[in-house]
Amino acid sequence: MNKFIPKPYKLFNKIQNYEWGTKNENAFIPKFLNIKIQKDIPYAELWIGAHPKAPSEVEYYGERISLNKLIKEFPKECLGNYVSNKFSNRFPFLLKILSAERALSIQTHPNKQQAEKLHKKDPENYPDDNHKPEIAIAIDSLVAIAGFRPINEIIKNLRALVELKEFVGDEIIKKILNSKNEKEIEEYINKLYSSIMKKAGEKESLSKCINKIRDRLQSKESLTAEEEQFLKQYKLFGADVGLLSFFFFNIVQLKPGQAIFTGAGIPHAYMKGNIIECMANSDNVVRAGLTNKFKDVKTLLEIVKYEFNNFQIINAEQKKDEITYKTKAEEFEVSAYKKQIGFNRKIMNDDKSIVYLMIQGTMDVRWKNEGKNYKEEFSKGEAFFIPACLNEYEIFITDAANYVIVEIPNF
Repeated sequence: MNKFIPKPYKLFNKIQNYEWGTKNENAFIPKFLNIKIQKDIPYAELWIGAHPKAPSEVEYYGERISLNKLIKEFPKECLGNYVSNKFSNRFPFLLKILSAERALSIQTHPNKQQAEKLHKKDPENYPDDNHKPEIAIAIDSLVAIAGFRPINEIIKNLRALVELKEFVGDEIIKKILNSKNEKEIEEYINKLYSSIMKKAGEKESLSKCINKIRDRLQSKESLTAEEEQFLKQYKLFGADVGLLSFFFFNIVQLKPGQAIFTGAGIPHAYMKGNIIECMANSDNVVRAGLTNKFKDVKTLLEIVKYEFNNFQIINAEQKKDEITYKTKAEEFEVSAYKKQIGFNRKIMNDDKSIVYLMIQGTMDVRWKNEGKNYKEEFSKGEAFFIPACLNEYEIFITDAANYVIVEIPNF
């Protein structure tokens, strides 16, 4: 391959048309990219990165090639010494725009060791040997469920869910309601939730339970957030066991710029909204409800974490000018910026690869190569890759801009 050119590389990214994506006049992704909306086609995700399922492409000496190929040929130049060594010459993260019209599956992700075992055992349903810690940042809004609620909230819901006793038996529920020992209650809730999910195949008794809850809620004058979600998702999924999870998990509602981070074992599902999502470079998902895709209840119950608390919202105060979303992930760190016309910054690159995504506005990027000056403009919907060997460059905001950068946390 020709000599590597240290420059910003515009990324040509692929759209995923999963059934839960937004359609027609609600389709966010084609509007974001300024492309024609195809009638009745769901636009669910835009993938930005080097995952083998749908890698971004770059132009290299007049030819369109995958980012994977560029990195394979020039790992040190693209990723830098630290990243190429730490992540075995693999691009470490996957950035997405996700646009959900309706609920994604109730799911969790394995840790690295679990991912390796699942991939070895069932590569068709677990295509990666990598874990998948991820952050979801609301562009406009996001409704999601994430993590187990505080114990007192679950107990309150169980007192109201009289229909559940017939489905799973009232012995375990009585133990939860009558125990005074918090650790004991947590263990009982663990057993109760496992019992509910394991009985998902008992269609007749499950439908009877779900339909009785539906009938009771439809007659109520005012509903809680979990009750509203139960009825809303019932219309889409019918008597799905995943509906019962709303009474165990936190309902999270994000405003623009707010985020949640889900590490390994944290149960979650996105209900509706347009978000920026970033994760380790993996497509591993363990599903257990609200989906027609492959479900693996047994594995989910083996790896799910029972941590009972209110789910943390990152950037709860909605800072907008500059915000770095700190997480436990080693593969990525996302920062968001809102800058006015005339803003400029010289950036000394510390042997890192960086991805920029333009959410709004226009940015000029200027750099030098072999004594010559270069400039390229990037606008809303466009993303570009800064290779680690581009040691210095400048950005100039030419039209009020919101943009996101993803890089490896400081090493």
